[in-house]
Amino acid sequence: MKARVNGEEVLLTEETSIAAIIARRKINPQAVVVEYNGVILTREKFDSVVLKENDALEIVAFVGGG
Repeated sequence: MKARVNGEEVLLTEETSIAAIIARRKINPQAVVVEYNGVILTREKFDSVVLKENDALEIVAFVGGG
């Protein structure tokens, strides 16, 4: 199954939740905003939303600095 994550086409061999994709990328889920097919998701939905064929996911991580 093909989907787009941060503009890159990825192949997924099984249903994958947004939480699993965030974990694989070693990103802190408390420090991100996720857009799924053009809709901003709350963190509560990260476990329940599963990517499907041709879905688009954007993960934006906050980085501190000064």
